[in-house]
Amino acid sequence: MKAGELYLLGKHLMELASHGMRDDADPEVPEIDLVLISVIVEAPDISISELTARTGFAQSHVSTAVAKLREQGALRTRPDPADRRRTLVTPVDELITAVAQRQQRDAEQVLAAALAELEPEADSVADRAARLVKAADELYRLLTDRALRVGEGSALMPLHSLAGEAAAKPKK
Repeated sequence: MKAGELYLLGKHLMELASHGMRDDADPEVPEIDLVLISVIVEAPDISISELTARTGFAQSHVSTAVAKLREQGALRTRPDPADRRRTLVTPVDELITAVAQRQQRDAEQVLAAALAELEPEADSVADRAARLVKAADELYRLLTDRALRVGEGSALMPLHSLAGEAAAKPKK
């Protein structure tokens, strides 16, 4: 695989993920907002710099999008008590519930549906999707560790943990 193909693969995966996390009735939301919301819900009290590292967006774009989402009431921000120069971002409870429902959608199912469209006669679509998701999961972990400069033995908080917890919470 060449670097150009890797770039195009990334774009295709973003499109699949975006489609997998949306419903037909959802309003159009800028892609950056969807990605930021997804990460913030999974990692509450995340700093702007860590959010930038996790998403790969420019810090200026992240800060602008966070400010807009805060004005819309989707997020809360506060200074980091340990370093008042840093801003911590937290989702409101309603956002956690909405995103948790979408995060529960399995990447393997999204990928299998896309593969089935390409090769409807293939017997092993589910097996192939499972192998590809396992490889993608490993690549995601390695690249996120690198972006966050997490070393060997450090515990990187998995992004799927909060969605499961939020789904298990009783409604008030």
